[in-house]
Amino acid sequence: MASANMQFDAAVGGTVELPPRVDQLKFAESRTEEVFQMLLTMNSGLNQRKLMHQSLPCHMRRRAMSYNVRRLPRRFRQVHTAQFNKSGVSEKKKRPSRRYRRKPTNLLREYERRKRAFVWLETHVWHAKRFHMTSRWGYKLPLAPCSKGYRSSYRASSKHCLVHDLSYEGCVEVSGEETRLKEGFRRLCSERVGLTLAAKAYTAGDRAGYVWLYRDGAYPYGCLGRVRFVWRANGSTNRQEDRRSVWIFAHPTFYRQVVEQLVKVFQLKNALRDTNDTIEDITRNPADIRCPRYRSEATGVEVVELKDTLNRFHLAGPLSHATIVKTFNLYKPPATQPPSTEAHRTWYHDFLDSKPKYSKILAQQASYWQELKGVTSPGELSPGEVIALLVQDPRLNRPLKRSKALPQVPARYDFSQSQRQDPTVQPRAIRSFSPLWDESIRNRVSGDMKSTHELSVIRSVETLVAGELCRSETALQPLPVLLLQNPGSQDAAYKRLGYGAGWELIVPAGYGLAVWHSLVMWGARPVGQQQLDMLELETGIDRTGVPDTVLGQEEASRRHAEALSKYFHRPSNKRVNYTKLAIASPFLCPWTQLVQEWNKASDGPLPFFVLRDQEALAKLRLALERKFNVHSIGLPPAALIPVLLTLKTRGNPGDNALICLPLRTDFRTNRQNRLATVHGPVYVEPAHPDPHGKERTVLRAQHLKTLKRLRNRRVRQKRRLQRANPGVLVRIPPANNRALVEQQLKRMADLWLPATPATVRQQCSRECFGYVTQAGFSLSEGGVNGIGYVTARGLEKLFKICTKGTVKVLVRGTRTRGYRFATIRLAG
Repeated sequence: MASANMQFDAAVGGTVELPPRVDQLKFAESRTEEVFQMLLTMNSGLNQRKLMHQSLPCHMRRRAMSYNVRRLPRRFRQVHTAQFNKSGVSEKKKRPSRRYRRKPTNLLREYERRKRAFVWLETHVWHAKRFHMTSRWGYKLPLAPCSKGYRSSYRASSKHCLVHDLSYEGCVEVSGEETRLKEGFRRLCSERVGLTLAAKAYTAGDRAGYVWLYRDGAYPYGCLGRVRFVWRANGSTNRQEDRRSVWIFAHPTFYRQVVEQLVKVFQLKNALRDTNDTIEDITRNPADIRCPRYRSEATGVEVVELKDTLNRFHLAGPLSHATIVKTFNLYKPPATQPPSTEAHRTWYHDFLDSKPKYSKILAQQASYWQELKGVTSPGELSPGEVIALLVQDPRLNRPLKRSKALPQVPARYDFSQSQRQDPTVQPRAIRSFSPLWDESIRNRVSGDMKSTHELSVIRSVETLVAGELCRSETALQPLPVLLLQNPGSQDAAYKRLGYGAGWELIVPAGYGLAVWHSLVMWGARPVGQQQLDMLELETGIDRTGVPDTVLGQEEASRRHAEALSKYFHRPSNKRVNYTKLAIASPFLCPWTQLVQEWNKASDGPLPFFVLRDQEALAKLRLALERKFNVHSIGLPPAALIPVLLTLKTRGNPGDNALICLPLRTDFRTNRQNRLATVHGPVYVEPAHPDPHGKERTVLRAQHLKTLKRLRNRRVRQKRRLQRANPGVLVRIPPANNRALVEQQLKRMADLWLPATPATVRQQCSRECFGYVTQAGFSLSEGGVNGIGYVTARGLEKLFKICTKGTVKVLVRGTRTRGYRFATIRLAG
């Protein structure tokens, strides 16, 4: 063993001594050649295994280096360019500038191409920049804003103003003798549901309403949907005109069926009409496009389709009235003589020449509108009131920045001053008389409208003082508009009175975007379809989920298809096994099978309908209050009862949740949970066995084995051809196994979710007698509410179980096994 003072290799190689330090100059001089060779290798493009942008350190690499040489350091760009040219890749052509692509001519051409598949509203371009858009019912509609808008939309509906473009709902104009119109309308609706189109409260034209339309003579079956209607006011109280007109606004899902029923009832024939299918300006929607007429020579009844020719905006919230007051300034007719030249003569002067009394009517309408300026909420007015106004161009009254419109409350409630009372009461028919009903006036208003560009040119030339109107602006044509009042909530037991009250604004074609801009600038919050669903849940009015209507069935089918596609796009180990949860149909409410099982009908599917008989519903409300015997009502066995549910504990069941009958033990468990402050479910459904689990596993293994065998067969075929033709590129046709894969998907889908479940009523431990179509957290109530429908036979059995106290049901979501109690009350 060597001593500690000797070198480490003394025992091996003898005495070797190392210097105690390194001479830096000599060491660098001896390594100069090595460093030179390394730099030469890095800077050279020859004999290099990697490309230049691949040889950089990781912290210097960028994704765009492969095609953008400016992303590399300057000293490496020349080598990278040489490598890029050597590869033979053509240089990427420069994309045209965005300014060139956004030229007006190119934009219009692009818009016309994109509008062929789906109809655009006049506010489409504005919404497309700020909203997520969706394709529904043949239109491109705003779905939800890009910003967070759930709570802000609720605040707008409860404290401020909310606006939505309802122009996709089509309008049908029916005109003829009043007696003939009433006879035909009575065949399409029933007085048992409520006031009809022929009710005396609406025929004067001073009040608008809603009505449920049915197929001719099919009541209570064959419901088309709920429509908005308004009669044309005569503008006079002395004489009654025989020929009347009524506008019916229908949803696009059943708009065509409404027209067909009107043609059938009044026995009309299509009248030929010349149309012009070319649209030059996207901001205008000429009224003579897609407006077929149906006329009966014998009766004189005429039906005109006004679809996509009127703009209709829905405003809700207490400040909606103040928003309209700020948006529109009343038109003041000039005191001088009307202009004789055609350049300054508008439709107003011609209409005044044909109807001299209109000046007096206009003064009375302006006086009444001045009295309503201080109204704090539209709910203070008469339900369904119709007001006609003649206003200035809304582009002349737009604020410089967005501001909130507020009512003039101090001036209205100043009781220190004596209030002047007008001794003459204005007739309601005069308040709602409007030139907007005249087709020629509507066409002229749309045709004579100055575009925004023309208005800007006029302002730049004639305006002398900033903010003041120039001479040409004061000479712009007036705009006739129609206001229809929405009363909002009328049931104080469920929701505060007036919640959701607002206005519906009808504007001629072409002025939609101009009016929309003004409404938004005066504080109205625009919303989409998702916010309308929220408002529907808050008000308790089912808008899209009524199961016996055309809209409800189409929406249920669409949501079912989307949920089913999303469900089967997940891998099998990530899917919810609804068989183990005892959920027969998680994405669709099988109403037909549910009604059939509760009525024990074995001779085929039993048609159903939603109960809307006001007399039966009134007795049923008394029965829920323990003031009437439910068995003496005589509920139709095929009826579905609309109910509103309020959960008493935690949990949100979601859409398509089950409504089940409770047992006596459930009430005892609920009482014990309340005493012990337990918020859990009153009953938990036991996990059910999955009889198709093993079959799915075997079927999937066999399918994979079959695909592998087909692939091996193709591989053997390709190799055989390659051996027979050496040196030749062999191509074989692609695998034609699409039919095999689709058949496998269909079989697996049926094993996961059967299209026709064995039973719906007895699918779980508690009897199912209804479904929740929509459920969610209600911000106005501070709890979870839902809208659902139950069968008549199941409701009668529920009264036998709940003999005293509040009537309660069990609700269970599709993704849970826990049942929770909820109270029910009738909807509508």
